[in-house]
Amino acid sequence: MGIVLADKPVGPSSFAVTRAIGQRFAAKAGHAGTLDPLACGLLLVLVGRATRLAQYLVGLDKGYTVEIRLGVRTTTGDTEGDLLEEAAISGVEESVRALVGEVELPIPAASAVKIGGKRAYRLHRRGIAQEMPTRRSTIREATILAYSGSSLCLDLSVSSGAYVRAIADHLGGHCTSLRRTRVGPFSADHADENGLLPPSAALPFLPVIAVDEDGARRFISGRPVAGEGEGHARVLAGGQLLGVARLERGQAHPETVIAVP
Repeated sequence: MGIVLADKPVGPSSFAVTRAIGQRFAAKAGHAGTLDPLACGLLLVLVGRATRLAQYLVGLDKGYTVEIRLGVRTTTGDTEGDLLEEAAISGVEESVRALVGEVELPIPAASAVKIGGKRAYRLHRRGIAQEMPTRRSTIREATILAYSGSSLCLDLSVSSGAYVRAIADHLGGHCTSLRRTRVGPFSADHADENGLLPPSAALPFLPVIAVDEDGARRFISGRPVAGEGEGHARVLAGGQLLGVARLERGQAHPETVIAVP
């Protein structure tokens, strides 16, 4: 069990990439944050009992590189959609700077969000129109990498739940390419679908509580061990991840156990 940093290509779904990795390692697998078929880049895939750790990864900040064609809005915010509007664009630099902060934008019709239990992009491809909800998110950084005429390339750092297609639409254009470059501390530069990292590497942003053999038995059996602080912590024994604890009143209470008794 462990975590795989996969570099998803354009085309397949996140589920298809995850299934292939699970087959490669002959274990169940799940991902921590969907990329729809038209997007590429970093996909965190958890293998074996490490799938229980997904809940601690899905809310991490994300990094994206996006290419936008300005002046042409589409129904989906990308190249798959129908033409919605054409208009001259000005003040691009100012508009990008104004993006930073909290925003509330409609979720694109081509996104992987579920509407009535179905992926929005699948409903769109079947010609089923849906009224898309809005979502509040935070854009932490927006840097212009290149800008010429109707072509704009941005490097974005956003909170979980932000939709880059909605950002492109807000700027008066649509995405022509979208790549996820980062999830929390993990970078697409280190992606390797054949490399299974140990579970202890999955949550480097959480503090560590090291326990001895007796403490390990207690934790695995569902009993608390000593642990100061607040929030969550990784519990390790001999460098091996036993699971995640909830810290409360000087004790680390087992919340998610992945070690086998």
